[in-house]
Formats: sequence, C-alpha cells, structure tokens
Amino acid sequence: MRTFFPTFAFVLIGSSLTLAGDADWMSRISDEMRLSSLTIPGTHNSAALREPLAGTAKCQSLTLSEQLAAGVRFFDLRCCHQQDEFHIYHGPISQNLSFEAVLQTMRSFLRKHPRESLIVSIKQEHRPQGNSRSFSQTLQAYIDQQPQAWYREAAIPRLGDVRGKMVLLSRFQAAGPMGIPATDWGHNGSHEGTTLFVQDRFEIPDAETKWKIIRRALEDSLKESNRDRLHLHFTSGYRSGPLGMPNITAISTPINQRLNNYLKKAPHRRHGCLVLDFITPDLAQAIYQLNFPSP
Repeated sequence: MRTFFPTFAFVLIGSSLTLAGDADWMSRISDEMRLSSLTIPGTHNSAALREPLAGTAKCQSLTLSEQLAAGVRFFDLRCCHQQDEFHIYHGPISQNLSFEAVLQTMRSFLRKHPRESLIVSIKQEHRPQGNSRSFSQTLQAYIDQQPQAWYREAAIPRLGDVRGKMVLLSRFQAAGPMGIPATDWGHNGSHEGTTLFVQDRFEIPDAETKWKIIRRALEDSLKESNRDRLHLHFTSGYRSGPLGMPNITAISTPINQRLNNYLKKAPHRRHGCLVLDFITPDLAQAIYQLNFPSP
C-alpha cells in the first residue's frame, strides 16, 4: 500500500483521484506522521445519547459504532466509578452503558480496521460509590484484559506505532504515568502544555461568542510550526436557560452550521482534533478530508 508523508494522502483508482473511505481514512496516511500532525474528527461526551429533559445532557445522535464508521477517531468518555467498575455518565445522568461495552465496540472496530487508531480521552464523572480501589487501578484492570490494544505512553505517537490501538489520554489522577497526561487541563477555558493545546470553553452566552473562540484557536493551530503538540478544539458548549438548566443545542445547532461552512473553504492543513456535539457523517468527512489534497 502506498502512503505519503505530507498531511496530504490519496489513492488513485483508474484515472480519478479518490479519498479514502470513511472507516479506513487513516490507512492512506504515512506511518511516519504523528497524530498531532493530523486533522481528526472527534466527539464531546461521545456516548451521551440519553437525557431526562431535551437539551440538558444528550450530546450525540450517532452511536459509537456509527461514529466509528463515519470516521470519528477522538472519543471523550466520562466514566462513573461504581463497585470497581466504570459506567458511562454525563454529569449525574447515567447513559445505561458500561465501559466494558464501549471497549468491546472499539476493539471490534479495530480488529476489522487494523490500520486505524483511536484517541480515547477518559475522565472521572459524577460521584464514585462502593469502590475498593482507585479510579486509575480500575482502568488498569480494564487495560490488562487486552494490553496490546492500548498505547499508554506520554509522548504523542507516530501513526505507524498505534495502528490498531487505542491511544489513552488521561484526564484523571494516577499514582504514575498513564497515557498522554491531561490532568492539568482546566475547565471552561484553554490550556497550553508540552504535549497538548486545548480550547474547551463550554459555558457560553451565545453561539457567536463560541464561534469567535473556535476561530481564534483554529488560527493558532494553523500558524504553529510545532507538530509534536496535539491540538484539541472543542466546538461544544451550552447556554444557561431558566433555573440555570443547560441548553446544549442552542450552541451546537448554529455552531455545527458555521463549522460546516468553514470546512468547505478551510485550508487542507493540520487543524488538530475537532471535537463536536451532534457530529454527522458529513461533518466527520469534511474534517478528515482536510488531511488529503483538495479535489
């Protein structure tokens, strides 16, 4: 299989130039490229599909399997630690989904698409209950089931080193190094570290304010020459409604439209991970296509 070193990669079929398919777009990119050099579709609160009141907790319409098939490669997982097991939550809202089921979905996908790689951000959510060990110890127990399926180093890896693997990004405290560290990533703002640049301003007065923040952060990513730092751009957020209740779609609906328009004209260069609420297959494709030459 022929691969290419720039952020551009393509495959010739007959006499026409064709982009890699949704489920295998990473397969056309050189092994030498670092994940931090790519433009990657991602999802915020990736498994949050349930909510008690409209607009308050649901962040995605596509299941994890559907996101994987659409080309999403960054996943934001929120785990509640209960009885030495993880269950997926968004804030206090259970998503009726076990972490084990999430891992089975991801491992199954990677077995079928061994040249892809997934960045898996894990954060402790809600209140722990009835545990005999720490959050990191329980995560280690999950990892130990199939350790070969994980990349747990602190450095941003080359794609060739993590094909078929889940790359751990840790948003939790641990006794020792455990994946790409993100424990100093603050809330409701931005963070610049050795390995990470993060824009995650999520409590927003209106969509226009959020879009200005997103554009400034994307401009920083395009200008920065350092390709060893992973850039995470959260396009997600919420506007407070009556009684302080969050309204997620008041931000996500206009932002996704603005993002769609931006991506049609965006330079085909490194933007980092774009982490969305309510991603669609079309938006995911518009993001990962920026790794390839313009049509």
